[in-house]
Amino acid sequence: MATPFFRFGAFRLDSQARELFEDGRRVDLPLSTIDCLIHLIRHRDRPVGRDELAAAVWGRADVSEVSLSHAIMRLRRVLGDDGNAQRCIRTVPRLGYRWVMPLDEEDDEPAPAAPEETAQPATAATPAATPPRRRRGAVLGAGIAVVAVALLGLAGSAIWRSQRGAPVATESAQDSTLVLPVVVDAGEESAWLRLGLMDLIAMQLRRGGMATTPSETVLALIKARGADPARDEPRSAWRVQGEAHLAHGVWAMRLTAAGAARTVEIETHADDALKAARAAADELLIRLGRTPPSDEQGGAALAAATLRQRVNAAVLSGQIEVARRVIEQAPPALQASPEIALGRAQVAFSSGDYAASRDEAQRLLERLPADADADLRARALNTLASASMRQGRLDAAEPAFAEAAGLQDGVEPAVLAKAHMGLANVAAERLQLERAAADYGRARTLYELGNDPLGVALVDLNLAINAMQRGQPASALPLLENVHARFERYAAADALAASEIVMVEAELLLLDHAAALATSEPFVAAAAGANPRQRWQYTFARAAALVGAGRLGEADLLLSGLRDGSDAHADAIARALGESLAGEIALARGDPARAAELAGDAMTPALEARNREQYAQAGLLRVRAWQQGGDLPAAAAEIARLRAWNEAAPDAGIAVRLTLAEAEQSAAAGERDDALRRFADAMARATARAIPEEMVRVGLPYVRELLAAGRLDEAASVNGRIAPWAGRDMRAAWSEALVYSALGRAAAAATALERARSLAGERSVSEVISARH
Repeated sequence: MATPFFRFGAFRLDSQARELFEDGRRVDLPLSTIDCLIHLIRHRDRPVGRDELAAAVWGRADVSEVSLSHAIMRLRRVLGDDGNAQRCIRTVPRLGYRWVMPLDEEDDEPAPAAPEETAQPATAATPAATPPRRRRGAVLGAGIAVVAVALLGLAGSAIWRSQRGAPVATESAQDSTLVLPVVVDAGEESAWLRLGLMDLIAMQLRRGGMATTPSETVLALIKARGADPARDEPRSAWRVQGEAHLAHGVWAMRLTAAGAARTVEIETHADDALKAARAAADELLIRLGRTPPSDEQGGAALAAATLRQRVNAAVLSGQIEVARRVIEQAPPALQASPEIALGRAQVAFSSGDYAASRDEAQRLLERLPADADADLRARALNTLASASMRQGRLDAAEPAFAEAAGLQDGVEPAVLAKAHMGLANVAAERLQLERAAADYGRARTLYELGNDPLGVALVDLNLAINAMQRGQPASALPLLENVHARFERYAAADALAASEIVMVEAELLLLDHAAALATSEPFVAAAAGANPRQRWQYTFARAAALVGAGRLGEADLLLSGLRDGSDAHADAIARALGESLAGEIALARGDPARAAELAGDAMTPALEARNREQYAQAGLLRVRAWQQGGDLPAAAAEIARLRAWNEAAPDAGIAVRLTLAEAEQSAAAGERDDALRRFADAMARATARAIPEEMVRVGLPYVRELLAAGRLDEAASVNGRIAPWAGRDMRAAWSEALVYSALGRAAAAATALERARSLAGERSVSEVISARH
C-alpha cells in the first residue's frame, strides 16, 4: 500500500484524503492541483512527463498546457517555491516536472486540522528575506470589460428553456441535480435525442421545482472530466441518467436517479420519445414528492416541442449549421411560431451574424401581442440587446436589456440575470463603474437562483475587472484566482483565457514580475491554438510580462509577430497596445525618436474610444520620448492636451501619470521648485491609490530630484515608501542604491546597485553611483 502521509518543511500531505496542511492548517487548493502534487511525490524517483501528469490528474492527456502550468505554478507558490529557485518542483526541459525536495514518509494518522472557519490563509514556507507571495489578478487590453457579453452571449442557456409559469427551483445551487446525456438505442436519425432528451428532462424537472444544473454546464463538466461529471461534486443532490430504446415502434424510457441516500428507477413507454421522456420525468417528480407541471401535448404542440428539442440538441453540441437547417426544413406553420422565430434569431447570433439576429428579434418583438409569454419576450429582448452590443450599438442595447430586466413575473432567473449582465456591460463600456457593479451583483444573485455556476463565475470575472477599473487590484485578486479554478473545472476555454490575460496585468501592477512571467509562460503555445483575436491578446500579455522582467529582445520578437500577423481592423486594439509597448522598449534602449513614432502610431481613435487609460499611457510615452530627446515644447503641448482631455472625463490613474509628466517637464526645464512640488503631488496621488507600479513609477524620479536638490532626508523618506518592492523591481532597487550612496553607506549602495542590475535584464542602469566613504 502506498504511504498515505508525506511531510516536507512545514507541510504535511494526506494523499488518501487529498489534503495539504501547513503548520496543522488545511491549505485550500483545487483537487486537480493536489492530485498533481501527489503524483509528483509518489514518482519522485524520476521525471514525470506532462502527458503522464495530465492523464493521471485529469484522466486524459490532451489537457491544455495552460491548465497544467497553472497547477504547477499554484503549487510552487503555496510551497514557497518559484520557477527560478525550483526548490520543490524542478522543470525538466522538453519532458515535464520532478519533485526534488527531501521529505519524510509517515504511516500514522495526521493530527486533526484546525476548524475550517478559524483557519488562516496559507503562508509560504520561505525564508524571511523572501517577499510575500501575491495572489494573481487584473486587466490587459481593451474590450475585456465587456467580457461577459463576449463570452456568455446567448450561450449561457439553451435556446428554449421553459414554458409560461415555470416555477423557480427552491434548492440551493449546491444541491443542483445533474441530468446526463441520454443513452439512445435507435437509428442514426435519432442521434439528436442524446442531448435533446437530456435537455427536455432537465427542463421538466426544473419546471417541477427541482434545482437542475443547466445542460451547457453539464456538457462543460463532461468535457473537463470525462464520462463522470459528478466527480468531485459530492454535494449534487441527484444524478439522473436516461436510457431510450426503440422497439417495434414503441419507445421505452428508463431513468435512474442516484442520490446520496437512495436510487430511484423509472420506466415509461410511449409511441414518441419526447412523450416517454416527459412521462418519465413527471413520474420521477412524483416519486420525489413533487408535482409535475401541467402540459397539453396534442399533435401540433408535440411537433413544436420536437422541433424545439432538435434545435436545442444541435446548439448544445455546437452544430449551428445543423440547427439552422432543422429550422429551415420545418413546416411553414411551425416556422411561423414565435418560439421558432426566436430560435432563428439566436442561431444567427451563435453563428456571428449579428445583423440578422437583431433583425429577426426585432421583427418577433413587433408581432408579439401585449399578453405574450413574459419569458419569451425577455429572451427576445436579450437577443436583440446582445446583438446590438456586439455591433457596438450601446444606445440600442441598453433599453432592450432594461425592458427585459423589468419583466419579473414568469421569467426564469437565468434570463433576468442575462439582462442585468447586459446592463452592467453597457455601464462598464461607459465607465459607469458603480452602476456596473450594482447590476453585476444583481446578475450574480439571479444566476445563483438559477443554479448556473458558470454564469456566477462569469459575473465574478467581471466584478474583478470592475475592481481593476477602479484601481483596486488587491480586491480583484481573490476573485480572479477563484474564477480561474472554476473555468478550468468547466473547461470554459474563452473565459479561462480572459482570466489568465487579466491576471498578468495585476501581477505587473503589483510588481510581481516573476509571477507575471510564470502566468504568461504558456501563452505562446496557447496562442498557436487560439482563435485569431485571443492569439494576439495572449501575445501582447506575454510581451508585457517580458518587458517587466527586462527581457526586451524576446518581447520585441513577439510584438513584431503581432504587427505582421494581426488584422488591421479586427485586431486594431491589440495592434495599438503592441505599438505602445514597442515604444517603451525603444525608449529603454535609448531611442527616443523611435519611441515617439511608435507612441504616435498607438494613439488611434479606436484605442481612445475603447481604453482611455492605455491611450493616455501612449500619449505620455510620447511625452517622455520628447523630453528625453530635448523637444520640450512638443512635450509641453502634449501634456496640456492630455490634461484637458482627462479633465473632460476625469480618471485618477491617468491624473497620477499626468502629474508625474508635468513634474518631469519642470525638472527638464530646470524649474526645480516647481518640479518638486509636482512630484510631491504625484506621490500623494499614487500613495492614495496604493498601486505599487504607480508608487514606484513616481518614486524613483522624485528621489533623484530630491537628491539633486540636496534634500537627503526627504529622499530617504520617499525611498522608504517604495523600498518594499526593491527585491523585485529594478527602479525601487535603483532608488535604494542612490539613497544609500548619498548617505555614505557604500556597502549597502553596492548591494542595492547589484540587485538593480540583476533585475534590469536588458535595460541599462545608466546612473553612476559614487559611494562615499
